[in-house]
Amino acid sequence: MSSVTFVIPVFNKSSYLKTVIKSLKKQNGDFDREFIFIDDGSTDNSLKIIKKETKNLKKCKIISQKNKGSANATNVGIKAAKMKYIKFLDADDVILSDSTKILIEIFENNPGCNLAYGLQRKVQNIDNVNLDEKINKENLTYIKNPAKLAMRNSMFNPSQFMVKTDLCQMTNGCDERVKFSQEYSLTLKLSMFGGFIRLNHALAILPFKAPGQISEKKNQQIFRVSKALELFLKENKDLSLGLKLYAQRRLTARSWRFAKRFLHSIFFSRWFFLYCIGLFRLPFNIIKTCEEANKVYKSKLD
Repeated sequence: MSSVTFVIPVFNKSSYLKTVIKSLKKQNGDFDREFIFIDDGSTDNSLKIIKKETKNLKKCKIISQKNKGSANATNVGIKAAKMKYIKFLDADDVILSDSTKILIEIFENNPGCNLAYGLQRKVQNIDNVNLDEKINKENLTYIKNPAKLAMRNSMFNPSQFMVKTDLCQMTNGCDERVKFSQEYSLTLKLSMFGGFIRLNHALAILPFKAPGQISEKKNQQIFRVSKALELFLKENKDLSLGLKLYAQRRLTARSWRFAKRFLHSIFFSRWFFLYCIGLFRLPFNIIKTCEEANKVYKSKLD
């Protein structure tokens, strides 16, 4: 029998937690399971609701800590996980009842798979989601070399994916220097170890808008994923030159687009010069070029 640890970081999600925990309780499948909630210094009733709604859940661990950001909270859950797989869930999302069972099947049928994920869709009210929606589990996409896709953009949010626990722990989890958008830095690390599989059906259902939702702060989000990629390059100097140049092109192009839109920069500005370095794949001082490109966001951060 297989096994799954559900890792749920929580910060001020009292309005959603009852529905989120309901979706966890309704997960179908013959697998052993444990639940780890990490309350990251919530100032609302989140911790109280977690305790009440999980009272009858077996193997449920609730960790309460001072606010350290979602990357740290996620890592706390990763370190505490004891099951074969980790299934992440944001505390304002729900997952369909067959989601975990089907992701396990993907892993068991594909020994070379290190990470499996589904799609997402957004709704006005997650309370009204039909959790028993039938999932088409046959429509799969095999991603043998996911590094470029991982560098390009965030491939999924935490609620969409499941990963092998031993591999996740081996990578030391999320980069805590980037406190939020934790799945991006973790995905970059995991992409170095081989294949991902995408199930082309929405498994995670998200609210269109939730208070404090990180993805709604666009400037912050762009900076976080850009910084995470810069830090990843610094710590993986044995990456192929092709991947380094691709990352450089992504960061310099993103920087130039940002500079045009928000700083009203013109051609032959500093940001355009960096863009040209990336565009023409110049292999000199790649990390320095990426560092300089990421400085464009400084004046527009909260």
